[in-house]
Amino acid sequence: MPPLSKGRLHLVNLSEVKMNQELISHDGPGHRWLAERQVAGVKLGLERVKNLLKRMGDPQDTPAVAIVAGTNGKGSTSAMLAALCDEAGLQVGHFTSPHLVETRERYRVNGRCISAEQLDAALVHVRDCAGSDLAVTPFEVMAAAAYWLFRDLDLAVMEVGLGGRLDATNVTDPIVAVITQIARDHTRVLGDTLAAIAQEKVAVARQGRPVVMAHPTVTLAALRRIGLTCPVRKVGKDVQVQDVRIGGAGLGTQAVLRGRALSEPLQIELSLPGRHQLNNAAAAVLAYQEICAAWPKAWPDAVEVVWRLAEVPWPARLEVIETSPMMIVDGAHNTAGMRALAETMAERGKRWQVVLSVRDNRDPEPLIRELSAVSEGFWLPRMQADRMWDPHKLAEVIDLCAPHADVAVGSAQGCFEEARRQAHRSCGVVVTGSLYGIGEWLGRGEIVSPRLRRWLDGQAPQDQ
Repeated sequence: MPPLSKGRLHLVNLSEVKMNQELISHDGPGHRWLAERQVAGVKLGLERVKNLLKRMGDPQDTPAVAIVAGTNGKGSTSAMLAALCDEAGLQVGHFTSPHLVETRERYRVNGRCISAEQLDAALVHVRDCAGSDLAVTPFEVMAAAAYWLFRDLDLAVMEVGLGGRLDATNVTDPIVAVITQIARDHTRVLGDTLAAIAQEKVAVARQGRPVVMAHPTVTLAALRRIGLTCPVRKVGKDVQVQDVRIGGAGLGTQAVLRGRALSEPLQIELSLPGRHQLNNAAAAVLAYQEICAAWPKAWPDAVEVVWRLAEVPWPARLEVIETSPMMIVDGAHNTAGMRALAETMAERGKRWQVVLSVRDNRDPEPLIRELSAVSEGFWLPRMQADRMWDPHKLAEVIDLCAPHADVAVGSAQGCFEEARRQAHRSCGVVVTGSLYGIGEWLGRGEIVSPRLRRWLDGQAPQDQ
């Protein structure tokens, strides 16, 4: 490939192969039925999933539940909370979405992904209970399977899929609700203002039950609008993040947590880099304390378990997968997420090579504008998946939003190779824009996530 030059668009080896976008990653009857449910699409509402769970014996009523909603950070926060509770000795299930390569990534018990066979058996049970008269959606099926798989555990940490009020996870009486950062996303479904979006998300809270807020100003107002009176714990008031330090080959992130909710200051180190993750960690610590307070027995104080935050293996979220040159993989797919990524990139400089993919239900312009100040070149791989922005159209957007940056379109392999080569004269490579795009590259082995490998290989956090 010729050297990049400003304003020119180059072509690498293009691939026209289509990618199978089915939800399944295992050839079992349960997974095949899940794939067939794609005809039901995405539909918010609780009636279908409640009827399904009733036929299953209401497994969601067995474990205690911590539910985590928000626009950004809910996956990281729920992973940190699950790790803290695991370290304390609870039997903990963690449900999250989406998956990157295998469907079973969505289901973890005490830090380990369940097996494909376990998930398939759960999906068969859901299928048999649903029968032919319940037109349940794929996400409703997966949420019901989570409650079934976690029914004999102490605690289920449930990450909301979309919104909160009408999300299929919102069918329990949680002992604590966590609301992470609120930003504009899915506006056609949730509303086009922060107030409206926050109101949908805080509806996972319950009267009289504690709520942990990482974005208190917006969240507290929404809670009052829907008429809920709850004990409130606020990041920034009950716990403050201080003495932040970020650096090193792995973007190591450290800080001290102080505040009236803590018996003593907590020195924390995170495996998930970035300043924004410190607020997520603070929210997880507050939620852990509320869970301990609700339990009929004594659990370790936060100071005894907080070390586990340094071992949370959350794949493809600001994950450093190579160090020479540095390559970061981050599934930032909305404006707030991309802003957090750009701020972390800026910690090390403003000359990054960016490998970018964007789903066609996203407006790429604000994403590219966030990256423009820290990007030297954009590499736009030809995607095999449907429902992705055509890279040539993305290139046109980059010409408008980041005219200083070089742009290249080509095969994934060609883009990664050239981005690495160019990175030796810059800060490194960032792979971002869509978790679905990242999942495609991980599935084909074009990039490798050590965290995902540990997840799927069944290694517990202490084995890392």
